[in-house]
Formats: sequence, C-alpha cells, structure tokens
Amino acid sequence: LVQPMDRIQKSILEQINSKKIEGYKYLYDNYFASLCSFSAHFVGNRDEAEDIVQEVIIRIWNGRATFNSLAALTSFLYVSVKNASLNTIRDHSKECHGVAGCNCFAAEDKIVDQLMIEEEFYRYIYAEVNKLTPERRNIILLSIEGFSNQEIAEKTGVSVNTVKTLKLKTYRLLRSAFETIHTFPLFFIKLS
Repeated sequence: LVQPMDRIQKSILEQINSKKIEGYKYLYDNYFASLCSFSAHFVGNRDEAEDIVQEVIIRIWNGRATFNSLAALTSFLYVSVKNASLNTIRDHSKECHGVAGCNCFAAEDKIVDQLMIEEEFYRYIYAEVNKLTPERRNIILLSIEGFSNQEIAEKTGVSVNTVKTLKLKTYRLLRSAFETIHTFPLFFIKLS
C-alpha cells in the first residue's frame, strides 16, 4: 500500500527541490550520520566518508534533480554516496598502485543493498529515539552502547528498577512506531 505524503514530507521535498536551507538542514539532521556510516563501510575512514557525504549533498544543491518522494530522495542519496565512495576507492587505488582498473573493494550488490537497509533502519531508529524525553533517550542510548542496567543506573543516578521500567515502556513505544518495519524485532532482541 502506498500512503499519501503528509504535509511535513511535502514541505520538506519542496524545500529541498527549491534549494532552501531548511530542506538541507533536514537532510543533515536526518541523513548525514547514516550516510557517513554507510560510506565508511567502503572507504574505511570516517573523515573521508564525511567529505564524500558533504560533496554529495552539495552536488544535490547545485544540481537540477528534483524529488517527488522521500523514498526517491533516500534512494538517490544512498546510490550517490555508494558511487562516490567507490570512485574515491578507485582514485586512491590509482594513486597508490598505479594500476589502472584495479578495484580494491569488490562489493557485491547484495552486500551493498544490505548495508543500505541497515543504515536506513538505524536512521529510523535514531530519529524515533531522538523524539523521546531526555531521560528515556539517555537510557536507551546507553543501552544501545552496551551498558548493563546496573551501569545505566549508576550513570544516570536512578535505580535499576527505574531503568528496567523505562526501558520496557520505551521499547513498547518504539515497537509501535515500527509496526510497519518487518525487521524491527532483531533490533529489540539485540537491546534486551
């Protein structure tokens, strides 16, 4: 089922298509970290990945492409970052080895697709986590980082039972936000 775009999505797309700063702030706030992580899988360097993503966003700003949906924009961003990352690897390969056509990263499309899905999924998760109250957000982020309930309690200054209760309530809230994503249970299993 294709659902109609809501007003917020339409507004964001209009801002991006008409080269307004607010639209590009949305791109940065909602996509930059995921795209950098995606690129870093290829180039192996976070700083270089950030440069690649910035260049892609600047190319969109300077280009003539327009987008009719956030899904189209998301696909365009990931494909552009993938291509720019692979071009960077190719260019480094030529500089370092002088061997034309040598590609030190032979990624299969299946692996690339999986990376794109993972990064987009984590982007959704962090967008939802950022909507939480500061106390719940802090507890969930510490949990994502791998801290135990006891360690989270010590870091936040609340009881272990409070940590457990807030985590449980927050997981329920996040689960309801992700009802349409079929792979969400894997994330919550990892956090338990």
